[in-house]
Amino acid sequence: MFQHTPMSDSKRIKEVTVGCQIPDTKPIISVIIPNYNTAQFIGETLDSVLAQSFTEYEIIVVNDGAPDTDELLKVLEKYQDRITFIDKSVNEGTSASRNLAVEYARGDMFAFLDADDIWYPSFLAELYRSLEANDFDMVYAAAETFGHRRLAAENFLGKNPAGGEITRRMLVEGKCLILPSGALIRKKAFLASGGFDPSIKRTEDFDLWMRMLFDGARIGYLRKILFRFRIRPGSGSGDSIQRIERSRSIWSSLQKRLPFTDDENRIIDLHILGEDAAILRARGKVCVVQKDWKEAKENFRRASTLAGTLDLPLKHRLKLAAVLFLLNIYPSLLWRLFQNDRGEEIDYMPLNASDR
Repeated sequence: MFQHTPMSDSKRIKEVTVGCQIPDTKPIISVIIPNYNTAQFIGETLDSVLAQSFTEYEIIVVNDGAPDTDELLKVLEKYQDRITFIDKSVNEGTSASRNLAVEYARGDMFAFLDADDIWYPSFLAELYRSLEANDFDMVYAAAETFGHRRLAAENFLGKNPAGGEITRRMLVEGKCLILPSGALIRKKAFLASGGFDPSIKRTEDFDLWMRMLFDGARIGYLRKILFRFRIRPGSGSGDSIQRIERSRSIWSSLQKRLPFTDDENRIIDLHILGEDAAILRARGKVCVVQKDWKEAKENFRRASTLAGTLDLPLKHRLKLAAVLFLLNIYPSLLWRLFQNDRGEEIDYMPLNASDR
């Protein structure tokens, strides 16, 4: 049974419960798992932690005032003796929940695992070994995707460098894909950088990595697939347009807060233009699905202009030209092609393409 530690004096927390099988000895790693509408997946996630070959860890689950709390509590009955559970009374977002869990964490290293992702059994052992052997402040591994009925599994090896230490330039140039579920971070480096910024929604991880590098932290990459990243509509990543808008927003935010060099700012400006073009294409696709041909043509026309400004590859510009041609000559054919060939994108589309 749980050992109950009421937090009645806190407006944020209903209760903190500590499992009776948790050892008194200090763990090396604190595994932090936030929940918000992931009760149906979290059991599989916890099983993957409990199956780790590295055993000197603790598990902290944070319920972020989620609407699926009742379902979550039922799922956690199986695990209650082996976890610390923080039940929040209010929803504050993933960043605030992770930061709160850090206050209760006893380990000198943190692993922030999303409640729908799955670690391979050697995940903690291999990242811990790499971190210690290279004196990194943080190390991360690659993932393979799973979960979406229409998408074939892929891995993110090609979206990362060959391995070794990650530089600020690599991150600025977009050569790294670092997911929270795939990282192991030293507590001192995390705290030195101020933790996750609760004011930033869903791109809070990229913001933290960049701030850590500016603070002098050493980040390493273990070029190996060690976990599974779940792809699903309705997840925290949001719809197709929201994801692009957040990517654009984080670049603009970082430029205001961090002293990038002129050369880095030039690269970031190109990123922002590229995201502008991507937003126009995404809005154009939504308009095609909705058969709003006028708005579709306007969005793709502006995207085509930006593609020329960015000097994107000829193949990309020809595809945009073909889309505009079909929109002008035979738009219903384009609609059918999109329905047949791009069904997975439709799952992630918003209800409309209007500006937010």
